Amino acid sequence: MKARKLLALLMALVLVVGLLAGCGGNTPQTTAAPTTTKAPETKAPETKAPETQTPETQAPQSDVTINVALCDSAQIQDLATYFDEFTKRTGIKVNAELIAEASYAEKMTLGLSRNAYDVVMVSLNTLGTVLDGNLVQPIETYLADDTITDASWKAGLSDSMLSLVVRDDKKWAVPYNMGVSILYYNKAMFKEAGLDPENPPTSMQGVLEAAQKINDPANGKFGIAFRANREANANTFLWAMLWMFCGGTWEDANGNVVWSNIGGPESVKATEYFAEFHKYAPTGISGYGFEEAQLAFQQGTAAMWIDTSILAGNVLNENDSKVAKDVGFSALVDGGHAIGAPWLFMMGSKTEHPAEAWKVMQWVSGYDVQMSQVKAGVQPSPVRTDVLMDPKINEYMNQELAAAVDKALSNNPISNYFPPVGSMSEIRSLLAVSIADVALGKMDAKTATDQLWKDVEEVLKRDGVI
Repeated sequence: MKARKLLALLMALVLVVGLLAGCGGNTPQTTAAPTTTKAPETKAPETKAPETQTPETQAPQSDVTINVALCDSAQIQDLATYFDEFTKRTGIKVNAELIAEASYAEKMTLGLSRNAYDVVMVSLNTLGTVLDGNLVQPIETYLADDTITDASWKAGLSDSMLSLVVRDDKKWAVPYNMGVSILYYNKAMFKEAGLDPENPPTSMQGVLEAAQKINDPANGKFGIAFRANREANANTFLWAMLWMFCGGTWEDANGNVVWSNIGGPESVKATEYFAEFHKYAPTGISGYGFEEAQLAFQQGTAAMWIDTSILAGNVLNENDSKVAKDVGFSALVDGGHAIGAPWLFMMGSKTEHPAEAWKVMQWVSGYDVQMSQVKAGVQPSPVRTDVLMDPKINEYMNQELAAAVDKALSNNPISNYFPPVGSMSEIRSLLAVSIADVALGKMDAKTATDQLWKDVEEVLKRDGVI
């Protein structure tokens, strides 16, 4: 990445101030973490007992185990391999439980409520739930205590990145990555269909038109794959992008949430788009989460895939992806906005070992781990300034991917694409069912949208939101 590109990317990240992010879950069915241990090269934070202690922040102890909930993916499986090195350096043990995305929110939230986790991964999906439920705690005290906060760790994270979750004038989360929605496309399949592989679609309408031209079910080739499963509200990710492309927005000119917009004409049009996309997708698309959609693209079954840039490493890995050498990337910002989707780490409000939990949070977001993951090709969306500005960063990041992410981040990506209220998980569930019914031909978009707003309005009134 050229210095100018890096600076643009960094500045775009800095602009994402005060965003809200979240996710939640239960006591997980454990998926064993990988056993390979990686040792990051340098700059690991030293662990030492402070000379003085306060009730809020105490010196880390080496005879404790920190339980961490992780949302399973190839990138996170790689992250888990760094915990053995953390234990060697600090003496603090880590029990990392990897939970499939489809059940992560439910299991993580329940686990927090039972004090099963000290540290959890959080996305935008359930921020309202974990905050409103007092399941996590602010990190202000820890940030201010230089006896347990490594100075180099803190210096490499901009205040904007540490302010992604702010409530009651307090910071609540440490960022791990900052992905944006992009289009992945297969250059070889584009060329076969008579499309220019060097001029991919840059709008949702363009994607739809390209999908129509490429789609060839008789020969096992399909135009596009995406998250369409109503389970875990996976299908609302693409719908939100389509909604914004159609002019949908949650806020009025004064920044106030207008809940009735979910039942407006933009929602009808977005739902029609969503159903149209199904016509050019693989058989069984209604059961696809990100893993199935990713696999269809990796195997060369689907020519395009819309998802977060965080997953780019999976399709560029020649060991896992048949199309690694043919992958192109495009920012879908013409006529709409990209979705900015950070993953963060938060500390459980009931943890009995806050100092040790804080050390874990610094480790997973530290320079050593982030740079090592970038070099390994599994971290395409680092959040650290010292990583992004590394003079050799262009040796490790795919340049087409970097350009697409740069463009998406530079065009005002929307990170609060669903308002962070405790009712949002239920609202998204109602939306997921509604748009799935339209895609399956059970009802028309207008009827489904009208009923959706009635159901959402009841939830909001019940919970005192409106």
